[in-house]
Amino acid sequence: MVLTYAGAVHRRDELSPPTGPDTTSPSARTTEAEQLDEAFDKAAPRYDLLTRLNPGYHRALRRAASQLVSRLEVPAHTPTDGAGSPLTLWDLGCGSGLSTRALLRATGPQVRLVGLDASAGMLDQARAKDWPGGVDFVHATAQDLPEVAATQLGRPADGAFAAYLLRNVPQEQRDGVLRAIHDQVRPGGWITLQDYHVAGDARAERTWTAVCRGVVTPLATVTRGHPAIYRYLWRSVLDNDSTDVLEDRVRRAGFVDVSWSSAGGWQRGILHTLLARRPSREVTA
Repeated sequence: MVLTYAGAVHRRDELSPPTGPDTTSPSARTTEAEQLDEAFDKAAPRYDLLTRLNPGYHRALRRAASQLVSRLEVPAHTPTDGAGSPLTLWDLGCGSGLSTRALLRATGPQVRLVGLDASAGMLDQARAKDWPGGVDFVHATAQDLPEVAATQLGRPADGAFAAYLLRNVPQEQRDGVLRAIHDQVRPGGWITLQDYHVAGDARAERTWTAVCRGVVTPLATVTRGHPAIYRYLWRSVLDNDSTDVLEDRVRRAGFVDVSWSSAGGWQRGILHTLLARRPSREVTA
């Protein structure tokens, strides 16, 4: 089995996770981010191989994508040709396109789907796959979403999917990213967040550490999968928000109807999926 990365992060002492207040200078943060993006660029060619060795990875993505799409009641958009507009979705931290594929499987080909990722190498892997005409990929971080939205969709999307993303965003920027996602999803639209959360659960923390040390890092070494990235993965999950903290962030960003589900097997209590809705009508102060 192997575990996954997606999204934008900052490099700190050999890929340590982005936790706590950021006191580094803007120029240093830029350099750190560039170094880490380069590391993931190098790991990208082996990424899909490693995910295939995790028997639950693709199944969890497909289940989360189906949960999102099943909740979307698409409004009757009316373009000039009189036909209904396709479903529009964001895939944030899309990596090599595996989550994009899961979304496409859930929606069918009549969809406008835009994937974002900070790693050019990962996006090269995504773009090399076969896609219908409505799928595009953009080299950008989640923090860039408002600027990307202005050029890509022209209106808020029906939904947003983000697998393994927020853990890789510095803590002080996570609320801002969630607010940006809220603003780029239409009223009544839904989001799905999927990631590893073990904080506050001693059993889950022990299981996570045992799997990373006993399986993930050795396997990454054998397959030349850039093991430093997976050491970062181990540490970043231990330092990730608990499910309670993330739910608080999601609610503060303006979402409602928050619900959780967890994977089974060894990932029970480790891999979690959150769904939430932007209210159809929002009360402003």
